Amino acid sequence: MEKNKTGKYLKYAIGEILLVVIGIIIALQLNNWNESRNQSYKEIISLKALKSELQNDLNTEFIPGKNNYFRRNKSLSRIIEVYRKKDTISKDSLLNCFRRSITEWNFALNEAAFENLKSTGINLITNDSLRLKITSMYSTKYPEIMLRNNRLIQFTEREVRPTLNDNVDLYSATLSQNEFDFLKNNKKISNRMFELYYLRRWMLEELDIIIPELKSLLRDIDKEIALIEK
Repeated sequence: MEKNKTGKYLKYAIGEILLVVIGIIIALQLNNWNESRNQSYKEIISLKALKSELQNDLNTEFIPGKNNYFRRNKSLSRIIEVYRKKDTISKDSLLNCFRRSITEWNFALNEAAFENLKSTGINLITNDSLRLKITSMYSTKYPEIMLRNNRLIQFTEREVRPTLNDNVDLYSATLSQNEFDFLKNNKKISNRMFELYYLRRWMLEELDIIIPELKSLLRDIDKEIALIEK
């Protein structure tokens, strides 16, 4: 009898221990599941913020900036033709070409979402390939664009405008004959305009690279958001 009672108590004790262990395992699994959901939620929020920021940069900075550079270099190429081939050009046309040629697009790129991601932890983005692309865009591509943009602005403001302003009134209704001759024949200003033209070409080439990369990154972010939200 005593042995039977002991055996029953032992079975009950083992059963209770098993129930406790199972309960702990279930609780841990629920906790892990909740933590995983919480991390996924944070990742989606971060990816959507990055997408919004990058899309805005594409639509309001990169594409308009590229179009702006292209138009200004088109006017500048007309000036270059005057220097290279001694093309004939009217005073008004030359004045307008110079006016359009010496204003630079000033990029204002957004990096708040990426800075927030870095403060949270870049590893919040679980897709290794996507995380690398995002980091490369903000840490390499963006700084390179800003560096080239700043060089262009500095060159125009320090090397081109002062020489022009000392000799020509670009805001007058028309050019005097002396101003016209200066713009057509002055070696210093012709050299500066050649330099400006190639600096802009350099910038346009960089924009031709970054714009498709940015579009590709946005598609990758969309795919990752859709995958996580399944």
